[in-house]
Amino acid sequence: MGIHRRAFAQFLAGFGLSVMAVPALAQEKTVEVSMGRAKMVFLPTSVTINVGDTVKWTNPAVVLHSVTFDPSMATKPGNVVLPAGVVPFDSGDMQQDAVFSHTFTTKGTYKYICKMHEGMGMIGSVIVS
Repeated sequence: MGIHRRAFAQFLAGFGLSVMAVPALAQEKTVEVSMGRAKMVFLPTSVTINVGDTVKWTNPAVVLHSVTFDPSMATKPGNVVLPAGVVPFDSGDMQQDAVFSHTFTTKGTYKYICKMHEGMGMIGSVIVS
């Protein structure tokens, strides 16, 4: 143990702590969601992430898809839900191999749709804790 690390450990010990008790900084991560080829679904349908994490959607299908977090674009109320204060957002039309990413900065449950396939049940959710 180096001199500085030893001094820091002694300092922490004065408070009843150890070097091991110092929490590591949380690392932001990216979670991937794919859009269905054969079925009109988001895979996985629901993801749970932390504030500051990013979700990346990829469309491998030849069919147009979207990632729509805008309640005004939903045909059925309740299919798109945002936490209070969050501004609606949308990927626009996503061609084959298109990618859309969003970093979530507000805790809560977000429900979203593919605006082209909402009627076929293409609904997903992101839970941010």
